Amino acid sequence: MIGVMSVNAPSAALLALSLGLGLTIFSGDARADQALIRALADSNVNSQYLVESVSISGVEVGRFHDAKLPPTLRHRLASLVGAPCDMTAIGDLAGKLRSTLHLQDVKEHLSRGSSPGRVRLDFEAVHKDYAFDLSVPRFLYSSNQGWTTEINASGRARQHSLAVGLGSNGDDLTERFTGFSTRYEDAHVFSDRVHFSLEVEGYHDLWNPATRRAVGALLNDSAPGASNLITLYRNRRNIAPAVTVVLSRELSVSVGTSFERMEMEKPSIAGDEMSMSANAVTADVNFSWNGEGAVVRQRFDARYGVRIATRQLGSDFEYSRNLVSLRYEHRSGRVTVADHVTAGFLTGNAPLFDRFALGNSSTLPGWNRYALDPLGGDRMVHNSLSYGYQLPQGTAEAFYDTGIIGSGDRLGTVRHSVGVGFRQGVFNVAMAFPVDRGRIAPVFTAGMNY
Repeated sequence: MIGVMSVNAPSAALLALSLGLGLTIFSGDARADQALIRALADSNVNSQYLVESVSISGVEVGRFHDAKLPPTLRHRLASLVGAPCDMTAIGDLAGKLRSTLHLQDVKEHLSRGSSPGRVRLDFEAVHKDYAFDLSVPRFLYSSNQGWTTEINASGRARQHSLAVGLGSNGDDLTERFTGFSTRYEDAHVFSDRVHFSLEVEGYHDLWNPATRRAVGALLNDSAPGASNLITLYRNRRNIAPAVTVVLSRELSVSVGTSFERMEMEKPSIAGDEMSMSANAVTADVNFSWNGEGAVVRQRFDARYGVRIATRQLGSDFEYSRNLVSLRYEHRSGRVTVADHVTAGFLTGNAPLFDRFALGNSSTLPGWNRYALDPLGGDRMVHNSLSYGYQLPQGTAEAFYDTGIIGSGDRLGTVRHSVGVGFRQGVFNVAMAFPVDRGRIAPVFTAGMNY
């Protein structure tokens, strides 16, 4: 006698869906079949899985910088983490991403999480073959440095893109520079792993009185070792082609050249030229690693950049500028702890735009960079330690910065600053206090800054 077990139709459908989801999510390629995802939208079988992480084209929502992504939508995406996998809600958010970011399509991908019952969700952005965008990537006010603004217009045709920016920057260098930047990029040179870019920049420069006084004192200094090439310029132009090779998802290498021409305010002591050049070979190595667990998420970023100006390229300046940046981030639940170390040194005589500066919105905030070194330094070390707590809307932060900058035989003094801030996507406000005996002068910054 053979026994027969009967299974009703709804149970069979539920069983099939469960088996299908398990085989798809936990397959070797860790990719969910899109047809199955659409089928699950009408079912509740996927609710047994918890969302471990949410990303957009492989970038965590919290680190996805796009000014067009509103804080409310960013918060809705982040709120999926830790919640049951609801394909109806996920499909709705994919549609909102598509319309908000003006994409051709957004595909939802599920992959295996760090433990059974957990999945990772990635919204793959499919860009249109042709697109145009107008954005304000930087709009910053500092009570110490004034306004820094940038407006960008960009267009893309398949793998070719062109971006034009206009702005005035009083935050990054010893000078305030106002003008334009243009960048062309071909994202497919023989392969998707090889990119070519060409940047053309033109700026008009304004100088702080403290810098003018320091340059005047330096040029009048007859002591041995006084630089005869540090002088002020009115305008500068730069043409910089580069090739980037993406070796892996984590590692990329760029090599290129930079042809920078400056129109000087006065002839240099070295000669009667009213214009001088700083033509250089450039190279950058970028490494980025992500480690995601069920509760703890880690990220490590490392960058090394070098710029070598040489007379072999017709440069009036000869120098080597080196910059190393290391950043580690640890997230657990609502808490994020990050540490960012930057170190730079240069040898030879570099123009002022390539000297290092501390005391702005991102390094030793609260300090006035002209009080630290009005000419910038040829050596610099800076560390920023931050603690963030995620709120229902945005992230509250506290930070502690320390740094030192010096030139020649001057080692400089170690400086400290502390502060608090609030960040929501790319929008942020902060209040910083320099740690200085007998002085309490908080500096306020607010704006939109990538």
